[in-house]
Amino acid sequence: MKKMKRKVKGFTLVELVICIAIIAILVSIAIPQYNKARLSAIVATHNSNVQSIKSAAILTRMEDEKVEIDKDSVSKNIEGGKLPDINKAIKEATGVSNWNISEDKESGNIIIEPGLVKFDGSKIIKVD
Repeated sequence: MKKMKRKVKGFTLVELVICIAIIAILVSIAIPQYNKARLSAIVATHNSNVQSIKSAAILTRMEDEKVEIDKDSVSKNIEGGKLPDINKAIKEATGVSNWNISEDKESGNIIIEPGLVKFDGSKIIKVD
């Protein structure tokens, strides 16, 4: 007697559920790693901006010792002529929403708020 072969096309429900479960597990691992990488990049960008603003303030001071160090005088020495925007995550972590640039008259140090920050793996922390 001749056996009839049945052609099966497609996937069974069990196979589909297993694939969806595997994808869900991979996504649950990937999303926290993505958020950590994103926050780490935000912190690195912010710290780079702080260093650039500080360099521009020092350059402003070197060009004219009589000028007061503030946002307007420093922004002339920044490419594009304006200070970069502060990221929302940095605003939330530091509580500062605008750049504040000043000079300590006694020591001559330039103070930038918000200053340098670091990312400890779960949250952004002010360094100084």
